[in-house]
Amino acid sequence: MKKVSIFLIIISLFYWGKTSIAYSAEINDQQTINIAIFYPQAKEPYRTVYQEIISGINNAASKTNLPVKLTEIALTKKFKTSEIITQLEQKQIKKVIVLGNSGWRLAKKLPSKFNVISGALPISPNGVSGISLITDPAYLFKYLAQVAPQVKRIHVAYSKRSTWLIELAKAGAKQQGLELNLKLVTSTKEAISFYQTLFNSDVTEQDALWLPLDRISSHDKITLPLILEKAWSKEVVVFSSKPSHAKRGVLFSTYPDNFALGKHLFTMVKELDKQPQQKNFAALKSTLLAVNLRTAAHLGLKYSAVQQQQFKLTFPE
Repeated sequence: MKKVSIFLIIISLFYWGKTSIAYSAEINDQQTINIAIFYPQAKEPYRTVYQEIISGINNAASKTNLPVKLTEIALTKKFKTSEIITQLEQKQIKKVIVLGNSGWRLAKKLPSKFNVISGALPISPNGVSGISLITDPAYLFKYLAQVAPQVKRIHVAYSKRSTWLIELAKAGAKQQGLELNLKLVTSTKEAISFYQTLFNSDVTEQDALWLPLDRISSHDKITLPLILEKAWSKEVVVFSSKPSHAKRGVLFSTYPDNFALGKHLFTMVKELDKQPQQKNFAALKSTLLAVNLRTAAHLGLKYSAVQQQQFKLTFPE
């Protein structure tokens, strides 16, 4: 079983690595795609997360038509942007992939002449192109159809910060033929009121509660225990955008496919050439599924051996 975390600890040493990979060297050097990858030199298990993403970038680079040179670079929290810009200019690198929190801080400081893509962080749209670690709701809803096909209505409380995600959810729900009951809340107290009203209503097996990655509406220490207790007693499906919640007791959650994410990051940074001034931001589509089989059994849900082979993580372990 993999142990995957999307909350990355950024503790690293700054160095300019000499690691680079060039493909199709016979093509003129002027056509070479030079890409710098900034990432924290972190301890396990986070080191493996970064290396899996970089492996995906390498894999995508090896399959492109033009030669690609990748330069891996580690950051400290106290990096100097001016020194990095000088190094990038000396190496003639204009394409940059940044990973983790330190990378995101660098991305915010680099001038617009660099094409920058941010990844490996659960970010919301913030003016920097990138891929968030927050799963696209459309993919959550597809998993929902896979593990709880009886569900027709999805209830969700969210704060203003998650509005961008809700817009994606509307499109995803329409595509799947699902009804959304949306509640914008400004405090955790409002979210709790919403959940209590929901569980006191005539919810059925056709109802499900979605917990977005939202500190106000989906608080691990305040709202989650209440939701799990009420959902268990009412036999209501709960699914979550936070990876650890499947282990805690929700029916399912998702976590990143790091290798596939790396491939997506490479494709995105390469395509920024077409419209360098246009920001490109996406929710996570490279996902894997975690299912709590104990919760499924309590809900009367049964999965065949073939279905369970599609679950990358199951709980209890």
